[in-house]
Amino acid sequence: MECLGAITNPIGSVLSGVLAEYFGRRRSIQISSIPFILGWIFIGIATDINWLYAGRLVSGIAAGMSTACYTYVSEISTAESRGFMQALGPICASFGILLTYTLGYYIKWSTVALISTIFGIFSMVTIQFLPESPGYLLKNNKVAESFEVYMWFRRNNVVAQQEIDRYHENQKLKNANKSSLKDIYLSPQTIKPFFILVVLFLLQEFSGIYTLLFYAVSFFEETDLNIDEYVSSIIVGVIRFTMSVMAAFLINRFGRKTLCTLSSLGMAVTMLVVAVYVKYYELHPQEEKILNYLPLIGVIFNVVFSMVGMLPIPWVLVGEMFPLEVRPIMSGVVICIAQTFIFICVKIYNDMLDYLNFSGTLLVFVSASILAIGFCKFLLPETKNKSLEEIEQHFRKDKKDLTGFDNRAFDLTSECNTKSHQQVFTVNIGS
Repeated sequence: MECLGAITNPIGSVLSGVLAEYFGRRRSIQISSIPFILGWIFIGIATDINWLYAGRLVSGIAAGMSTACYTYVSEISTAESRGFMQALGPICASFGILLTYTLGYYIKWSTVALISTIFGIFSMVTIQFLPESPGYLLKNNKVAESFEVYMWFRRNNVVAQQEIDRYHENQKLKNANKSSLKDIYLSPQTIKPFFILVVLFLLQEFSGIYTLLFYAVSFFEETDLNIDEYVSSIIVGVIRFTMSVMAAFLINRFGRKTLCTLSSLGMAVTMLVVAVYVKYYELHPQEEKILNYLPLIGVIFNVVFSMVGMLPIPWVLVGEMFPLEVRPIMSGVVICIAQTFIFICVKIYNDMLDYLNFSGTLLVFVSASILAIGFCKFLLPETKNKSLEEIEQHFRKDKKDLTGFDNRAFDLTSECNTKSHQQVFTVNIGS
């Protein structure tokens, strides 16, 4: 039942990218509310298993369509606030999961499903009052409208104009290279982030993050802990929500690269402890277990470390790393691949238990986390405090200085031309 949503997630990801490209980011987000509402209605009025299947398949499409949200948020945020704003997505997702788990403990599941339609309706209505993404407007040569949108978000004429000037400067570089849309799709600034993100998501899924979330109940059963299935789900939900809030504040204090590296290290260590514990009692089944709650503690800290970096940040990077011309489509493609990885990992979990035993499955998670440490440390670029144009230029020119901490943003400085006695002001707002 749980896997059904993962089957249709990739469809929603691609569909969202196409809609965001041709109809706008805002409209794509609004349209995504429709399958959400329908999916929950199907589940709420279900009279047999087929209605439940239909509800999960339809709501899976809606979940995949969240791609447009990351694109929209990245394009309306400043370089300094983008990480925090993007991290609100995982916070909302974690809160929704926790709320569903908690309501399910007290209320019949069909009632919970019908209550959930309220959020879809709320999203569909409120998004109408927000402006379109300025990036989408600029791409469609609606400069005046994009200026108004930047003014709406920035509340500053100078900053709004500078956002537009930065876009035009970036376009001049592209025009100088005479890059067609096909060239941009095949260019380093598209291909490099594509492969970086695909590998990052691959390591994310095989480190067991989503497998643990999907199979939290059965995972606790494998460790022989007598915990009520609702309670175990709520425990995971509380931890996930709490840490997603903390991650939103950490992401703008520390770099994406640093958080992903430390997150992978923590996941590797905690899961290794659980794997060694489980393996020992697989080899010595006759011995009475001690420290029965050690696996639970290991799982809890594994979720804690995953929420600090490796779970939310890859989704944040999807909205940051692609050029404007291909951002919606390529973001949809990458998230489609990521959702496919999730489906594969969730689907093969029981097969892994059969062939590798529980300890062997955990060691696969450990191995992926160790590989993620090296990948994030040496290959993942830092995007903290960098504008979307700076990130694109980094991939285009293969710069090695994209650390994210040297961006002075906007300063108010003056340069005096001593020959003409004219002062030229470069106006920027920031640190």
